[in-house]
Amino acid sequence: MAAHRTKVPRPLARQLFVEAGHRCAIPTCRATPLEIAHIAPWHRVRRHEFHNLIVLCPNCHTRFDRGEIDRQAMLRYKELLRLPDPNRVAPEDSAPKAGLIRAYRRFQREVDVWARATGHLDTAITLSSQGFPPGNVRECRRAASLARLAADKLGELGDEGTTGAVEAVFEWHRRWTGGVFDLDPAVLIRSREEHEEWQEERFLAFARLHEEICAALDLDPGELDFFEAEPAEEELPVVALGTRGFWGTGD
Repeated sequence: MAAHRTKVPRPLARQLFVEAGHRCAIPTCRATPLEIAHIAPWHRVRRHEFHNLIVLCPNCHTRFDRGEIDRQAMLRYKELLRLPDPNRVAPEDSAPKAGLIRAYRRFQREVDVWARATGHLDTAITLSSQGFPPGNVRECRRAASLARLAADKLGELGDEGTTGAVEAVFEWHRRWTGGVFDLDPAVLIRSREEHEEWQEERFLAFARLHEEICAALDLDPGELDFFEAEPAEEELPVVALGTRGFWGTGD
């Protein structure tokens, strides 16, 4: 199959070498000599495109082919090459798929914040005897606006399938928040079965979006984490609160 592979055009190769500063693109390596690698493999894409090519030394290229460096990591290395650097000159990428994962993660984060804000409002309404809690409303409105911006950016970078899947996730959350704002009993009061069906609809919307993102990146769904890994929790100092010992200090 490799015998039928066309050569990377010289102008495109030059752009790739310039992007990486004529060094291996992995920041902790930066070795030479250099080779051009396909992030999504040639046998799958059968084309040379700037966003799917990266410059590696022979050692890192071999480690990538063996799976010691996975494709998700390689996409991240490609993305890092796009960050501003006064010592690096990179061409404009007409198909900036390297930034698609970052936009995807941002959308997930903003939607998660929105969901938590709506959940807080839902709980506040259920428990409040003081009427509608305006502070929670402002939090919800801001979170929804930030999620809308993130959805628009992700749709801009993705294809038609990605845009449709993004809108399905966004619309699910908009309906939930709208129902809470309208004090809709069908939203505020659900049986266990209704709640499980409702959550399954949300999961399926996220699953479809994940599949569309992976398709746009020429990845199998299992090659990209469904959600970004949570950072390790920072060890927090113990702060003495109160002196009378009504509550224990343990977890």
